[in-house]
Amino acid sequence: MKITTSTLHRAKSIAHLKQTHALFLKLLTPNPPHHLWGRMLLRVLQFSAEKSNLCYAYKLFDTMPNCSNCFLWTSLIRAFLSHHTHFRHCISTYARMHQNGIFPSGFTFSSVLNACGRVPAMFEGKQVHARLVQSGFLGNNIVQTALLDMYAKCGFVCDARDIFDEMVERDVVAWTAMICGYAKMGRMVDARLLFDSMGERNSFTWTTMVAGYANCGDMNAAKELYDVMSGKDEVTWVAMISGYGKLGNMSEAKRIFDEIVVPQDPSTCAAMLACYAQNGYAKEAIEMYEKMRQARIKITVVAMVGAISACAQLRDIRMSNSLTNHIEEDFCERTHIVSNALVHMHSKCGNIDLAWREFSIMRNRDLYSYSAMIAAFAEHGKSQDAIDLFLKMRQEGLKPNQVTFIGVLNACSSSGLIEEGCRFFQIMTGEYDIEPLPEHYTCMVDLFARAGQLERAYSFIKESSYRADAITWGSLLAACRIYGNVELGETAARHLFEIDPADSGNYVLLANTYASKDKWECAEEVKKLMSKKGMKKPSGYSSIQREIKGQNKEEHCLSVS
Repeated sequence: MKITTSTLHRAKSIAHLKQTHALFLKLLTPNPPHHLWGRMLLRVLQFSAEKSNLCYAYKLFDTMPNCSNCFLWTSLIRAFLSHHTHFRHCISTYARMHQNGIFPSGFTFSSVLNACGRVPAMFEGKQVHARLVQSGFLGNNIVQTALLDMYAKCGFVCDARDIFDEMVERDVVAWTAMICGYAKMGRMVDARLLFDSMGERNSFTWTTMVAGYANCGDMNAAKELYDVMSGKDEVTWVAMISGYGKLGNMSEAKRIFDEIVVPQDPSTCAAMLACYAQNGYAKEAIEMYEKMRQARIKITVVAMVGAISACAQLRDIRMSNSLTNHIEEDFCERTHIVSNALVHMHSKCGNIDLAWREFSIMRNRDLYSYSAMIAAFAEHGKSQDAIDLFLKMRQEGLKPNQVTFIGVLNACSSSGLIEEGCRFFQIMTGEYDIEPLPEHYTCMVDLFARAGQLERAYSFIKESSYRADAITWGSLLAACRIYGNVELGETAARHLFEIDPADSGNYVLLANTYASKDKWECAEEVKKLMSKKGMKKPSGYSSIQREIKGQNKEEHCLSVS
């Protein structure tokens, strides 16, 4: 037996352990010593960083049906905890342990509570809490901190605070866990009170506060702490860059990025790239992406989605093909978020077939996948395809949101499907109780106006509970020009002049409406009014990209007055 034990210790890889396992099965059947399997399991768990090895360990553990060793159970639970995809297995293994009557240790409780918080699984977490009270481990400081952290991560900060207040000894981990819980719920006043009251602070405490303020949009408070803290890391930098990005403050976001001593971290580069893309700096986002590739910085999902979004804004077909090829070459994981972004990009770049292909190969399609594809069909005039996909989505049990209905109503509007559009609007407000956005009202007005039902469009605006915006009135005015309805056009124009008096396009539309009915004097009066206000007719323009071999592409803008 000494030989077999030493064989386990000499194994340097999981392959060697599997060979040893096979040897044990061959030589020690039918009843190998129980403790030998335990040692075998512990050695396999030392290689559990690989997910496949962890699955192998679990199967090995299943060959020990009457295992009563708490240490082995806990070791397996802690191994599951190291993989974010196995948190549920961590909880289920604890449940099996409980069913088998194995008394857990403090490490068992802290591990399963950690898993409950990270899922999150509040129901199971409360069950573990009840078992804790029965077991007498509630006074254990590590277990108390894990329990507090579980409630905080699940969003039950009042329960977490009760645990915190009952703790006799609170270390920096407990203080930080409570602060993190408050920050997650946006209760930064409570978080700051604890932060100011605590003694020792670590870098994670400071980062939690900075990130909490940034997520709430209070960048002044975030900057106050950021400027005085030491030990800044990528989490802090990402929080500050993202926070400024959400507020559209690109200069401050760039300042934070430029201050990073070693700006080669994938997460900070991705945050800056996403910041550019979210704020309309599409060219800068693409440049950042190219720099990351040249510097061989890992392209994360955040970076790839940012680059795809920027490409969609530019309608850059060449870049869209490059990004697609990079994903095909496994530069970045093809998550459903990346696929959703690809659907949108291909649609904006004019390739509905590629958008549909990307949608078709997705394994897990969510609401956003369907909404993106429905919008793509609507944008390309494939109204029936958009409606059919919407109906399929409902059949699969997915609940549409406001964005989904914008796509469906746009599809109805572009093809003049009046009754279908009215029905879908009723389904949205009646069946799903979704409050219409201005975009929904604009779709409906455009639907009626395109079909020449101008009075119905105007009545829809008057009967609606919201105040129509410039886009809605503009849609009605444009239809009045096409169908020559001067009286209703004047009404729409008056509202537009109040809402957006500086937009010369509205004056041009009204003048053209008069001209369509040969009311040249009225048209001339509008033009004189424009001249008096110092307005000029907006110029049309087209953008042409030219790529010369061996040189960067050039973009030329052609204006037509």
